Amino acid sequence: MLDALEGCLPTPSQRLLLEAALLKPPAAERAWRDWYAEHQLEAPDEGSFRLLPLVFCNLERCGGGLWPQWEKLRGIHRLAWSRNQWLFHHVRPLAKELADAGIPVMVVKGAALTLRVYPDAGARPMQDVDLMVPSARAAEAFEIFERRGWRPTRWRPLEIGPEFYSFCHAMDFESGNGCRVDLHWHALIQCCHQAADEPFWAGATPFDFLGAEALAPAATEHLLQLCVHGIVHSPTPGVRWVADSLLLLRAEPVDWPRLASLATRLDVAPYLAAALGYLHADWDAPVPAETLRALANAPHGTGTREEFERELAPLAPRSAWTDLLTFWARWRRSLGGASPWLRLPAFARHLQYAFELDRLGMLPAQLGRSAWRRMGGAP
Repeated sequence: MLDALEGCLPTPSQRLLLEAALLKPPAAERAWRDWYAEHQLEAPDEGSFRLLPLVFCNLERCGGGLWPQWEKLRGIHRLAWSRNQWLFHHVRPLAKELADAGIPVMVVKGAALTLRVYPDAGARPMQDVDLMVPSARAAEAFEIFERRGWRPTRWRPLEIGPEFYSFCHAMDFESGNGCRVDLHWHALIQCCHQAADEPFWAGATPFDFLGAEALAPAATEHLLQLCVHGIVHSPTPGVRWVADSLLLLRAEPVDWPRLASLATRLDVAPYLAAALGYLHADWDAPVPAETLRALANAPHGTGTREEFERELAPLAPRSAWTDLLTFWARWRRSLGGASPWLRLPAFARHLQYAFELDRLGMLPAQLGRSAWRRMGGAP
C-alpha cells in the first residue's frame, strides 16, 4: 500500500523537515542542518514552507540561536503568527453571528489544532479558517456569509437546492479584504450526509474561539478527518497532515476501536488504513495492531477502492467506466445507507454538480464528451 501512496507522502526532503519539526534533540538539530545544507531556504515548495514555523518552535526548545538562518526562521514564524491572528480576529465576528443565530459552530482542522495542540498560534500557518455548521443549517449559514459580503471562490450552481448540500461538503468564501473561510456542512468530502456528521457533533467539546462560543471535534473524529483528508493527492503537497496527526496523538487520547468502527461504517476504511499505516510504520505512531488489522479487513462498498485509487493519482489515465464508478461511490455514500437504486434519478443531479454544470440538461452532452476523450478522441 505504501508504494501506491508514494506520490501522496512526504518526499525525502520534506521528511527531513518533519524530523526537524517533531523530533527531540539531537535528531531534530541534525535533520535541520541536513535539510539546510541542501536547500538554504532559497525557494522551498509550499508544503515545506508551511512546516518552517513549527521547525522554529522545536529548535527553540532545543536551545535556539545556534542554527543556520535562525533569524530568518524567527521572522517566518512571526509572519505566520501575525497572519493567523489577523485571520482569527476577522473570522471571529462571523462565528459569533452564526452562534447568535442559533447555528452551532465547530472550529475544525487548522484553527482548532493551532489553538489546542500546536506550541503557539504561529506554529501552523493557515490560508483560511475552517468552520463547520450542521448540514440542516447550511443554507442559513450560506445566506449569512453572502449577506455580510463574503463571496464563494469556487463554482456554485446558479440556484442552490437541497441536493447541492448532499453533493458538496464545503464552500470556500472570501471577504472583501482577502480573509478566507472554508465553510463546512459535512466533516468529510467522501461522506456528505447527516448521519456521517453526527459522531463529530456528539463528541464535540466547548472551544473558546477568541471569546466566540464554539465547539471543536474530539480527538477520535478529528484524527479521522485529518487522515482521510490528508492522505490523498493535493496540488500543494499535503505533508502538514503528518505533523497535525502526530501532534494531536501526543496531546489527546484516541478511542481506537471507535475510530476503526467509524471508518468502517462510513466506508472510508481504505483511506484511514493507508494514513495510519504510514504514521505507524514511518513515525512509530502508537496505533494498535488490532486497529490496523480491523481497517485492512474492513468491507467496503462498490467503487470505494476505485475512488480511493483515483484520489491517490487523479491525473493518471483511466476509463470512463472507472470514473463513473468513483462518482457512484461518492454519491452512494452520500445517501447514508438508503438504497441507491430507489433514488437513481438523483444520481444525474450528482453528476451535474461533479461536472460543474449550471443546468441538468447539459449533462448528456458532457457525458458524451467525457467518454469520447477517454476513448482517445479530441478534447
